[in-house]
Amino acid sequence: MRISTAVFSIAILIYAAVLVYTFIISPYIKEESIVLAIEEEMGKEPVHVQSEVCKQCHLEVFTNLSLGNHSGVECAACHGTGKEHAKLRTAGSIVVEDTRDACMICHKKIAGRNIPTVEENHGSGVRCSYCHDPHSANVPSE
Repeated sequence: MRISTAVFSIAILIYAAVLVYTFIISPYIKEESIVLAIEEEMGKEPVHVQSEVCKQCHLEVFTNLSLGNHSGVECAACHGTGKEHAKLRTAGSIVVEDTRDACMICHKKIAGRNIPTVEENHGSGVRCSYCHDPHSANVPSE
């Protein structure tokens, strides 16, 4: 069976077009698509998220925290919404309320509260984090 010259020419052109698209055009389209997708994500306004989203970048901290006394506490309880941190996407841009007042929001002795509390004068003049690492699985009770 003999293939006509026209059919053979069309097959060669289709094959050449597929090769050109696959090896020359496609990589640029993929690269441009990735760049556009990143730019689109960066342009979105960050919203409040649960701790599971923080876990994506901060797995070690999240793992330690989940084993300790603060396992049920959302990141936002101490760090705020993290909106600027998520927007900037840079280390060190998260709010850290490293003050006694921040810890006393939860740990001040109040009747009926079922979490470890401290007296107002406990460790006076010293930041709580000096002795207690809130991200550690071994936060001392006293």
